Amino acid sequence: MKKLFLTLLLILFIMPCAFAATPDQTPTIGIFLEAPVTYANNETVRKVVPEKAKSLFPARSFNVLPFEQTSRELRTYKEDHRMNVNQYYSQPVNRQDIQSICKVLNCDYALFITINNDAPRVSAGLFSVSFKTSVTCDVRLLDIASGKYLTSKAITKDGSSTAVIMGVPSFDNAYNEALGKALDELTIDTSKLTKESTQL
Repeated sequence: MKKLFLTLLLILFIMPCAFAATPDQTPTIGIFLEAPVTYANNETVRKVVPEKAKSLFPARSFNVLPFEQTSRELRTYKEDHRMNVNQYYSQPVNRQDIQSICKVLNCDYALFITINNDAPRVSAGLFSVSFKTSVTCDVRLLDIASGKYLTSKAITKDGSSTAVIMGVPSFDNAYNEALGKALDELTIDTSKLTKESTQL
């Protein structure tokens, strides 16, 4: 009985060590957003993009870095490389830039979303005024090790905001509606994304 107890104790001691020695095979994903400065800081944008990322990369299969962390690293990278032109505009990052940032963050993949919108269109009815705009989401899923895009697609959607006469329609509402529609349509096959594949 004493030997059995000692054997069980030894097994319980060895098991955590064995698991600790096993390398983590969960792929790490970094989410990056490029958008006009006035909208990149929009509360809705900063909420819906991470939420979409969570639905694409479930926690049981992927380690998605906090959006605040990747945003901070992107901002620092631009500052260090003198890419900020002024408070409203900065040069867009390219594939090599994202690779460099992700290597610092130890990411296996990067979901890179670039958001562009056309000029707002104003229309007036008898008792209302509305803003309309089109938003394009350019979405790239980048394998950091190989530098290859595994997904590359552009989705364009329209959004609108209406106010009664004497009121002012919100361009933010039109923009957010279009962005939401585009992200709702976004799908990515993540079934073949593994940590091992990035090391080939």
